[in-house]
Amino acid sequence: DTTGNGRLDLVGCHDDGVWISLQDEDGVFAEPLYVLDDFGTDQGWASVEEHPRFLLKTTGGGATDIIGFGPYGVVVARGLEDGTFEPAKLVLNDFGTAQGWTATKHLRFLADITGDGNPDIVGFGDEGVWVAHNRGDGRFGQAQLVCRGFGYHDDAGAWRVGHHPRFLADITGDGRLDIIGFGGPGVYVARNLYRRFRTR
Repeated sequence: DTTGNGRLDLVGCHDDGVWISLQDEDGVFAEPLYVLDDFGTDQGWASVEEHPRFLLKTTGGGATDIIGFGPYGVVVARGLEDGTFEPAKLVLNDFGTAQGWTATKHLRFLADITGDGNPDIVGFGDEGVWVAHNRGDGRFGQAQLVCRGFGYHDDAGAWRVGHHPRFLADITGDGRLDIIGFGGPGVYVARNLYRRFRTR
């Protein structure tokens, strides 16, 4: 829903950038419109796997934004509530291929880790789980290592994309997302302690 009218629209990241089809009250979609020259393969976004892109609100209010893990880091295009977006901006020099994050080794998510209603960035990297907290205005702080587990390196558990699914879910009912991973020997859990995670 890029306009705030309660109806879902179609949004596509094509070769040349972002296209959108707005849905009317009858469920009919308008002709596609080209709205943003970013997030496409022509701008270096090589694949869906290597450069995940999401549609969600980066702040408590406002319109739906586009957030992507691009070649150089995290990129955000703010929604304008009419189906268009502001020019995309690099908001964090991390979680990109330039910083060593690859689809074959690492998972990256957007999830509200602190319970403040704003999505944070969560990455399963080499050393473990990294989080960049949302500052409340759509910007993100520097990534911090919050759990030395669930990572690619041997001393972080030797977790592998495609073999070891990892999720964020509230398993205790305290309103905070925990880490759940299906590893080689079985199921692992790290409890969310607000700014860090505890594995035992």
